[in-house]
Amino acid sequence: MGTGMGPGVGPGIGPENLGKTPVQELPVHALSPGLHLRQGGINAAYLQLLIDASGRSQLPPVLVQKDGWRVIDGLHRLEAAKLCGDHSIKARLVDCTDAEALVIAMKANSSHGLPLSKADRMGGAERVLMAHPEWSDRAIASVTGLSAKTIASLRGRSACATPPGGQRLGLDGKLRSVSAGEGRRRAAAYITAHPDATLREVARETEVSLGTVHDVSARLRRGVSPERGGLRGTGARLTLHPADRPAQAPPAAEHAPAPDAEGLPLRRTGPAEAPPAWETVAAKVANDPCVRYTAGGKEFLQWMALHATDPNGWQDLVNAVPAHWLGVIAPIAESVSKEWSLFAERLRSRQEAV
Repeated sequence: MGTGMGPGVGPGIGPENLGKTPVQELPVHALSPGLHLRQGGINAAYLQLLIDASGRSQLPPVLVQKDGWRVIDGLHRLEAAKLCGDHSIKARLVDCTDAEALVIAMKANSSHGLPLSKADRMGGAERVLMAHPEWSDRAIASVTGLSAKTIASLRGRSACATPPGGQRLGLDGKLRSVSAGEGRRRAAAYITAHPDATLREVARETEVSLGTVHDVSARLRRGVSPERGGLRGTGARLTLHPADRPAQAPPAAEHAPAPDAEGLPLRRTGPAEAPPAWETVAAKVANDPCVRYTAGGKEFLQWMALHATDPNGWQDLVNAVPAHWLGVIAPIAESVSKEWSLFAERLRSRQEAV
C-alpha cells in the first residue's frame, strides 16, 4: 500500500497516519461514495451545518481511495460542496486496499465529525471482522469504538474463519494463540513478572478480559494453576512472586481482598489510570465541525480554556488565602467541585443515551 505507513501496520492504520499525504483539488463530479457506513445515509442537519461553515472557513480535506476515487471519509463534505455549487474539493488520495479503506473510515468516523450510531458501528465491526478475522477482539474494538466483549460476541455469531495456526494479531503487532488456556497462562506470566501492575494493565498488555484477569490473579494467590480446573501443586503451577503467595494460615477473613460482583477476590490494584489532560485533546475537539462552527461549541471551548487548562493550579494558591477567609473559601471550592462532578455525570448520561 502506498500511504507510507509501512508494512504490517494491521489495526494501527488510521487517518492520523495520513497527514503527510499531499492535499490536492479533485473534481467533485469524479468522486463517488465508497463504503456506506451510515445506515441512515446523509444527516440533513449536519449537512446544513457544514454548508453554513464552508462560507466562513475551509473544511478539512476528504479522504479518497486512489483506486476508483471512492470517498473513504467525507461524504457529508462532498455533498455540501455539491450543494454549494463547487466544482472541486480539497482531498487526500490514499493508495490502499478496500479492507484498509474500511479500517481508515471506521477510525476516522470515531475520531471526528458526526459520530457513527451504535448500529452503524456494529455493522462496521462485522465487516472489519470478516475482512480481518486474524485480528484480536481488542484490536478490532480499537478500530470500531466498541468494547472487546462486544467484538467477541460478534465473532461468536459470525461465519468468519478461524485464522491459520489459531493465532490473532494484537494491537502491539504480536501474534498470540487463542487456544483454550493460553490467555490465562499469558496473564499469569505477566502478573508474576509485574507484581505491582493493576488488573486493567494486565488485561491491556496480555489482551485478556478483565474478568479473566481477576480470576487468574485469585488463583495465583491461592497457589493453583491459572487455568480452570487447575489443581494445587500440579506441574502446571507457576512460581509465584512473594506478593502473590497466600499468607500462611491467614488469621481472619477481614484480611482477605474484597470480592468483586461475581464473588471473586480482587487483586489489590494501584491508582486508576489518569484521564487525558484537557490540553492534549483541546486541539482535536476544537477542529470538530460540531464544536467549531456552533455558538455553543465556541462558548464551551472558551469555558474549558479558562477552567480546565491548569486543574492543579490551586496548589500554588492555598497559602495565598488569609486564615480569616479559609472558612469562607473552602465551602465555595467544595461547591464548585460538586458542580464539576454534576457536569461529568450529565456527560456520561448523554453518552449512555447515545
